[in-house]
Amino acid sequence: MKGKIGQWHDDKGFGFIFSDDGAEKVFFHISSLKTSSRRPQVGDSVVYESALDAKQRLQAKAVVIEGLAAQASPQRNLKPIQVSPPRKNALDYLLMLIVLGCLGKLGWDFYQTRLINEAMAPYAIALVVAFLVLNRQKKPKEKQFSCARCNTVANFDARTIQAWNNGFLKLYCNPCHQRWLRENPVQPVHRYAASRGSGCLVLLCVFSVLPVLAALAIYNWMT
Repeated sequence: MKGKIGQWHDDKGFGFIFSDDGAEKVFFHISSLKTSSRRPQVGDSVVYESALDAKQRLQAKAVVIEGLAAQASPQRNLKPIQVSPPRKNALDYLLMLIVLGCLGKLGWDFYQTRLINEAMAPYAIALVVAFLVLNRQKKPKEKQFSCARCNTVANFDARTIQAWNNGFLKLYCNPCHQRWLRENPVQPVHRYAASRGSGCLVLLCVFSVLPVLAALAIYNWMT
């Protein structure tokens, strides 16, 4: 079928096509576009196929902007960019040793003296600093990623960097992310467990030892 783009929300990646015969107004998403030499614009003449989505709503598929059909779609023909998961480096392992060493030193000193004194302050400060640096936000070595829905190459931003640090390797460009949120109001959590395992171990140690030290301090103060 033929029509024209009557509405287009570029920041959200979707719009509506009005058929030439005026019989229908059809929703379409950027992922349905077959020509990617430029973004759609209001007034573009298009050729499309109508279909019903999972919720039985009319939606345009295989949308081609007339006059651009002969142009290649470079982003869609390229091999998807494989994003490497977060990795621990030498600094991370050193920080983990510092955290565990400080915890051990603080626990041993308190066991020996039954007191919390100023001599423990350097170890406590080193523990906090090492723990904060260990859980810093990292940046992926790749500058771009392939959208898991439309395969468009997009630049990393604050949202996708945070998702990557949380262990997500299936990333979406902003328009597809907005659409995914609308279609999936309850987000399942799938994390790359191996990349976060050592950090969780350190966190478990910290929150296991600190309450014990606090309880012993209160007991010592009361007696």
